[in-house]
Amino acid sequence: MDLTLELDPNLGRRAALEAALRAAVLDGSLRPDAKLPSSRALAHDLNLSRATVVAAYEQLVAEGFFVAHQGRSTQVGQVHVPEPAPPSRNPIGEPQDHDFRPGEPDPTAFPRSEWLKAVRRVLTEADDSVLGYSDPRGRDELRIALAAYLGRTRKVRVQPRSISVVSGFASALGFLGEVFVRHGAGRVAVEDPMLPFHRDILTNSGLELVHIPVDGEGVVVDNLPDGVDAALVTPAHQQPMGVTLSPGRRTALVEWARDTDSWIIEDDYDGEFRYDRRPIAAVHALAPDRVIHAGTASKTLAPGLRIAWLSLPDELVRQVQFQIHIRGGVSAIDQLALADLIERGGFDRQVRAMRNRYRRRRDALCGRLEAEVDWLKVDPNNAGLHLVAHIIDPKIDETEVVASAAERSVALMGLGLFHQSGRAPGNGGVVIGFSRVPEHHFAVAADELLAALRSIA
Repeated sequence: MDLTLELDPNLGRRAALEAALRAAVLDGSLRPDAKLPSSRALAHDLNLSRATVVAAYEQLVAEGFFVAHQGRSTQVGQVHVPEPAPPSRNPIGEPQDHDFRPGEPDPTAFPRSEWLKAVRRVLTEADDSVLGYSDPRGRDELRIALAAYLGRTRKVRVQPRSISVVSGFASALGFLGEVFVRHGAGRVAVEDPMLPFHRDILTNSGLELVHIPVDGEGVVVDNLPDGVDAALVTPAHQQPMGVTLSPGRRTALVEWARDTDSWIIEDDYDGEFRYDRRPIAAVHALAPDRVIHAGTASKTLAPGLRIAWLSLPDELVRQVQFQIHIRGGVSAIDQLALADLIERGGFDRQVRAMRNRYRRRRDALCGRLEAEVDWLKVDPNNAGLHLVAHIIDPKIDETEVVASAAERSVALMGLGLFHQSGRAPGNGGVVIGFSRVPEHHFAVAADELLAALRSIA
């Protein structure tokens, strides 16, 4: 094993080595039972005589820091060291036994066997160059596959050269924010409500946010002001309210972008998941020259892959791809595996299978909420990976609902978290994600969720 030690030049060689080894044990660099390098190897690494190392080891054995065994490596003894500082708090919240937070697919549904076959094919067939530094825009194979897939499923007609592969939509949004600021942009319109950490990403880029309300037809385009450089929207399934941007609003949004020379950032995060309607084309289809279309594998496959993509207007391709070049990068092996999955139909099969599974879950939850919890009213929007339930009893508080559920190890999110003001209109509500819970656990988790909600009344 390698061992890095700093020897004090003011001490003799043996004393300096003893002090460095002793300090490594006390500060936790060498943990109890860790095997030490042989005296010959450590002497070579530190340019010391072997006799010096042997003597230092013997001294620390005598002090109880090390334990020597005949014919085996010297090891660190069971020395009491100060407890390490507790880990920092998880910024996205601590997991619960029954996790109904929105935004993540069922991890047990990941197509492991198909992915493994794809990776094997890639490693068997790909040229050795795939193991070198790849094109920062993304592998050609994946960009070609994505261009065909997006055109077929979302009516996003884009050339592979205009697609950039990025490590998740959050990274993509950060890149876009930096590009806008670099080129003199100052204000971006966002929906209210919206994902709070997307708001943080844009403000951390140095942009001022203009919050635009959402109603039953999606973002209220008439409220978009002049002097805004871009608008971040979720037209397929507004996050979190679930409404689909109406045809009239889509047209108005595009007209606003053209009239004001602004950009539209279309976050198409879960457009594949609709349960009671035909597919609706992305806004990008109306104005490829004004819309930055963003897609992700985080909802269809798994967020742990860290693969998303941007379809960029020609005017922005160079600026965004330059920013990605100096900051981004996605595993070439994973990119090629995803391209293989798309081209062989595995990606489509996964989407269809999960669409059916999530629809069953949503239907089951909606039916039970309607029958068993009379103080909640579920929004009828039938798409996406979560549902929104409004509190209609003025005596029940949103924060109370979330806290009471947490006591039963049921994780929920309050609707107020998504609003700029921190409070949802009326009596508030909860956002219930039905995709994250593993399939084998869903029935039990649903029982606990309903029990937690019933106990509040």
